[in-house]
Amino acid sequence: MFDALISFFNSSFFVALTTIATAFVAWLVYQAKIKNDKIQAARVLITEIRIAEERIDQMKNKMNDTIPSDLPLIFPTKSWKKYSHLFISDFDQDELKLLNAFYDYGELAEEYAKKDNDFFWMATEERARVTVQKIAEFSCEAINNDTIENKDKFIQNKRDLLSGMLDRNNTLYAPSKSVNVIKKILPSMPQITTSSCGLRLKKLAKLDVDSKIIK
Repeated sequence: MFDALISFFNSSFFVALTTIATAFVAWLVYQAKIKNDKIQAARVLITEIRIAEERIDQMKNKMNDTIPSDLPLIFPTKSWKKYSHLFISDFDQDELKLLNAFYDYGELAEEYAKKDNDFFWMATEERARVTVQKIAEFSCEAINNDTIENKDKFIQNKRDLLSGMLDRNNTLYAPSKSVNVIKKILPSMPQITTSSCGLRLKKLAKLDVDSKIIK
C-alpha cells in the first residue's frame, strides 16, 4: 500500500494534478486581487469626481465676477487614465464616453484656469521688477546730484510717488481669452455622480446612493 502511494505521488498524473491545483489557486488569488483593486479604484474615482464637481460649481460662480480670480483647480489627482482599463467591461460605450468627456473637458478648463491664476503673479513680479529698477535709478540720481541735500529723503519721496502712481494708474487686467474659453467649456461638462454612470461606479465601489459603505 505504501509503495502504491509512493508510486502515485511520483506519477506524471499527480504532478499534472498538483500543477493544475497550483494554477487554480493562483488564478483565484489573481481574481481576488483584481476585484479588490477595482473596488479601491472605484472609490478613488467617485471621491475624485465629487471633488471635481464641487470645484466646477465654484468655478461657475466665479465666472459671474467682473474679473474672475483665484479659480480653483478641478482635479486633486487625475485617476481615470490610470484606472480606466479596470472598468472596460463594466461600462457601456456611452458611459465610457461620458467619463472621458468629463476628464477631458475638466483638464482643459483646469489648464486655462491655471494660466489665468498665473497671470496675477506674473503681473505682480513685473511690478516688483520695475519698482526695483526705478529705485536703483533714483539712488543713482541722488548720488550724482550734488544739489540734493537729504539723499535718503529724496529717494523715499521718489519711491512713494512711484508706488502711488502705480496704484492709481495700474488698471487691474486679466487676459480675457482664458476666461472666455472656460465659460465655453463649463456648460459642456457632464454631471457624473447623479448619472447612471455615477450610480454604477458607486455600486462597483461597494457604496450605496448615500455614499455609505455597504455592510
